[in-house]
Amino acid sequence: MADLKPIPSSRFYVEFDGVAEKLLKNVAEMNFTGQTTGHEKPLASTKDGKTLWQTTSGGFKQNPNFTINVYLAEGDMDFYNWMKATMPKSEGGDGKWAENRKGGAIVAYDSSDTEVMRWKITKAWIKSYKVSEFSAESNELAVETFEIVCEQIDRTK
Repeated sequence: MADLKPIPSSRFYVEFDGVAEKLLKNVAEMNFTGQTTGHEKPLASTKDGKTLWQTTSGGFKQNPNFTINVYLAEGDMDFYNWMKATMPKSEGGDGKWAENRKGGAIVAYDSSDTEVMRWKITKAWIKSYKVSEFSAESNELAVETFEIVCEQIDRTK
């Protein structure tokens, strides 16, 4: 049996074309759900009254997505500016969605800082943005939350 080495969830990084060296708090779960087609009703009836059913892939219900939380750092607006670039002009953005989708990767490291897993991200853009609550009673660091949607996520390692 192979020597299994669990990967710590605290050793990771996310990078995108032109957006790197960020203070990441976490990456929330990646999510993409396939849908099926053909299973709703029988396909055919055959000899001896046997009913044939067929189920096949119908693609994704929605594009793959994940959420990242990034610590706010003075003067760092890279993720925000990326989001703004993809927003429609009518919504206060730059209206350049197609040319601002980015490639990237989510990388996991083992306890010796060796890359052990990698997910390739294709044509990503920021779907939503949120800033953590500011409170005089808080002892937490401020965080920006970005929901990233993309065309494809492939585990390459």
